[in-house]
Amino acid sequence: MTNDPWLPTFFDPIPFAAVHQGDYSVVVAQTAEEVIEAQRLRYEVFCLGLGLGMSEEKQRLQRDGDPFDAVCDHLLVRHHGAEDASPRIVGTYRLLRDVHMPNIGRYYSESEFNIDCLKAYDGHILELGRSCTHPEVRSKVAMQLLWRGIGEYIMHHNIDVMFGCASFAGDDPSQHAEALSYLYHEHRAPEHLRPRALPEHYAPMDNIPAEQIDKKKAFFALPPLIKGYLRIGGCVGEGAFLDHDFSTTDILIVVRTQGVGEKYMQKYAPDSIAGGGA
Repeated sequence: MTNDPWLPTFFDPIPFAAVHQGDYSVVVAQTAEEVIEAQRLRYEVFCLGLGLGMSEEKQRLQRDGDPFDAVCDHLLVRHHGAEDASPRIVGTYRLLRDVHMPNIGRYYSESEFNIDCLKAYDGHILELGRSCTHPEVRSKVAMQLLWRGIGEYIMHHNIDVMFGCASFAGDDPSQHAEALSYLYHEHRAPEHLRPRALPEHYAPMDNIPAEQIDKKKAFFALPPLIKGYLRIGGCVGEGAFLDHDFSTTDILIVVRTQGVGEKYMQKYAPDSIAGGGA
């Protein structure tokens, strides 16, 4: 197990005590076994459920993993059933801090976006990705706990900026023209924090003039994860990345944590998280 390239070789000290709500709790993984269970959940949601990212290796192992898993922290939502049963992992989020990025040499997002502006930021940055919850428990409680966990995590590690990919289904941006244009006109990141999609798969987002956009309709059409980021002050980079391998249209979300109040971050819950992102 220690030679598994998809598993961490070390675990940082626990950044915060488990947060409980009802039969659920949120923690940061502290064992390889917990990471494996999170990868199995991701496999069920991404590979089997959505048909994304399947490979022979993933199919053989029944896990969704990659080398980034070995250098990340893994946020886990656990469901506590009967007293004599072990808690079951029903939600996860992958977190890559700047202090651990040199161990792999780049951020996951760099395969799709130029993020030099974020890497040059004078402060601590955090990449979020591979978020999902079990389809049977995709409830607001699980979502709230994931976000409360992120809130605790960014406060413990003094994170200044967090970022990550988020996806629209399908790699034809014309299907999302109004939503993408809405993001461009209403939620574009300031220039000094505005990553840009790489040119080989770049798609412009400003295809509809601002005055022709129905803002309420456009916001409603956004994937739940993107709406969740916007509600905590998120903004978007320049251009979308067309991921033909996964058949998605990806954008990069940037959140300055100074604008996210502690109380709001701990209690906020997005509508639902179906998966996606780094």
